[in-house]
Amino acid sequence: MSRYTITPWRTQTDLLAVREQLYTLSSGPDNRRSAVERIMAWKLRGNLPHAVESTALLVDAILHHDLSVNSIFSVRAVYAAAFTRFVTGFCDIGRNRERALEPSSMLEIARQIDMPDEFVALRHEATHEELPSVQRLVAVCGQALEWLWRVYWSRLVEESVVEVAPVDLGTVREEGRRVLKEFRSARKQTLKGKGGSAQGLVQKTASECEALCRGQEDAVVALTGVLLGDKMLYPSDRELGAPMNGAYLLWDGLLQTLSTQQQFLPALLKGMHARMNQPSTRHQFSQDPEKESLHHWLLHIATSDAWGQVRRASKSDVDSELMTLCCLHPSYWSQALGEELLEAGDEAFTESWSDLLSASAMAGGSGVMGAETNTASPEVDMAEDAEVEGSEEVDYGRSDAGEDLAAWREALMPPSVPIGVVG
Repeated sequence: MSRYTITPWRTQTDLLAVREQLYTLSSGPDNRRSAVERIMAWKLRGNLPHAVESTALLVDAILHHDLSVNSIFSVRAVYAAAFTRFVTGFCDIGRNRERALEPSSMLEIARQIDMPDEFVALRHEATHEELPSVQRLVAVCGQALEWLWRVYWSRLVEESVVEVAPVDLGTVREEGRRVLKEFRSARKQTLKGKGGSAQGLVQKTASECEALCRGQEDAVVALTGVLLGDKMLYPSDRELGAPMNGAYLLWDGLLQTLSTQQQFLPALLKGMHARMNQPSTRHQFSQDPEKESLHHWLLHIATSDAWGQVRRASKSDVDSELMTLCCLHPSYWSQALGEELLEAGDEAFTESWSDLLSASAMAGGSGVMGAETNTASPEVDMAEDAEVEGSEEVDYGRSDAGEDLAAWREALMPPSVPIGVVG
């Protein structure tokens, strides 16, 4: 699953602006004071890095160095407090990361993070002995600011605003169809030992597809729509129950390579599941070879060893994403896929999803369990060769699902509302 880093600043630009105010002496004391106040406001929001807080405290101590207003003792105390908090915080962070029964000493931690030994010595003196002189404190606080610049502030990367021109989805579909069909023909030749390197063919085709999509999600969805709409992933004359090994051998390498792009795999899974649930031209929904082919593909991606490395590298939880689709959009094939995923999953996975899958099947009506007729919604386009496009909403629902299915959908995907709004 995706992991998010929560920061008290809105954008990286805000943090860089504060850095400019803190470290540009020509900006004047007012700008530095404004930066300190802004950091203190960030602290109230939480998740403020110790490096940012320490910088603000040290700069604030410098701004308080006015002997015409403050006594010499208060100036020394402010410097000492800012400096000792700076050193102690970094050493405590190092100790927490060790998670040892006998943590290292403060001096050992300081050496690990390349902090000067003098910092630890002066921190000990200021804490347990007489406060150091103003001259020593001014000098060491300046060194501390230089150290913070080197280990934190100088490493911040400025955000580059790059305007990406939208891709022409028609071109993506047209060129994508050509590229994928050429790959399919060439891959068949390599399997017969008549072509070149299979790996070279996969890399070449993946590069062409990535160049077409340029990392844009709607283009990726359009490309997966070509794969599914043109029925490239399984033999056109495949019969019910026929093996899929040839299709896996033909397409696994390319699909796995494309899945290194974070948008491709979720789009492929969602597109496969949507098409698997589309209405069938056959009277019995369970007897459609195309639906069975897509069901086998989804199970292959979610459970096979061949896709294990891709699943581990993916930022999303493939099993959970598929179970969510199966519960939200019940059908014969959704139920079959969900049950097989539960059988292949561990105890925790089964415990989390089995009740939801059963409840969604009951809410979906008899068509889910009996599967004797084509029960998909009549509102869905009946065209068998319709592409699954990202801009089109595919209605998986049934008229008899009622409020029960809506309730389970809400349980799986709670509505997003602003803070303070009661759902």
